[in-house]
Amino acid sequence: MRIFIDGQRIPVATRATKDLLLMLKNMAKMLNWGIYYDTAREAVYINSKSSVQPLPPPDRQVPDEILESTRLLNKTIVIDAGHGGVDAGATGPTGIKEKDNTLAIGLLLRDKLERNGALVIMTRETDTEVAPPNSSSTEELEARVDIANEASADIFISIHNDAFTSNAASGTTTYHYGDTESTKLATYVQHSLTEELGTKDRGSRFASFYIIRYTDMPAILVEVAFISNPEEEMLLASVDGRFKAAESIFLGIVKYFKV
Repeated sequence: MRIFIDGQRIPVATRATKDLLLMLKNMAKMLNWGIYYDTAREAVYINSKSSVQPLPPPDRQVPDEILESTRLLNKTIVIDAGHGGVDAGATGPTGIKEKDNTLAIGLLLRDKLERNGALVIMTRETDTEVAPPNSSSTEELEARVDIANEASADIFISIHNDAFTSNAASGTTTYHYGDTESTKLATYVQHSLTEELGTKDRGSRFASFYIIRYTDMPAILVEVAFISNPEEEMLLASVDGRFKAAESIFLGIVKYFKV
C-alpha cells in the first residue's frame, strides 16, 4: 500500500490491512485531516491542510458503480456474520447450517462494500467464535459489540437466518433498537431485500437484541429468510441467493448514506 500526504508519497511500503487503514482513519479524524482510500490502487491519500477529502488523481478510472456510491468512501462498516464455530445457529430441513449462510453472505457483502471505498471489519471471517474458548453466549455477543464500538464504526450489520417450528413460516425481517438512524437503515435494507429476493415482507421492527442494543452506532439485525422453510433454505444456500442477499443489503446501505 502507498501513502501520499499532500500529494507527496511517503517512502514506505506496507501491506494494506484493516488495522492499518483503521489507524490512519482515526489519526486523520483526530487531526482533522481529510483522507481517501483508493481500493483499486491500494493507495491512501491524506490532506493535512484541512478535513476536505483529497481528490483522486486525474487519471483515475472509476467504475460507474463506485461513482454511484461515493457516500461509502471512508465509511467504517462492521459486518457481523451470525453464529459460528460450535454455535451453528438454526439448521434447515436438509441440514444446511445458518452459520455457513451468514458467513457466505457477509463475505460477499464485504467485498462489495470494499470495492466501493468502505473500510469493512468482519466480526468473523471463518467458521469460528469471536470470544475466547468456553465463553458464555453473552460474552460472545459482547465480543462482537466490542469490535464495532472500539472501531467507532459508522454502522453495524448483523446477518442471520430466521427459523420457526412450522416450516410454512417465511419471509424477511430487519430489526432495529428504535433510534432514528437505526430505524432508517433498517427500513432501506428491508425494502431492498424483499424487492430483490421476492420474499414476504415481514417489516422492519423494533427488537431488544443484545447485538443491536449495546452498539454505539446505527445497528440492525437482518433475518434474510427462514432456513426452516424448505424453499427459503435453498435460496439461502444457493450461490445466486447469497449474492442477491449481499447485493440487496449493499443497496440498502447505499440508500441510507445518500439520505
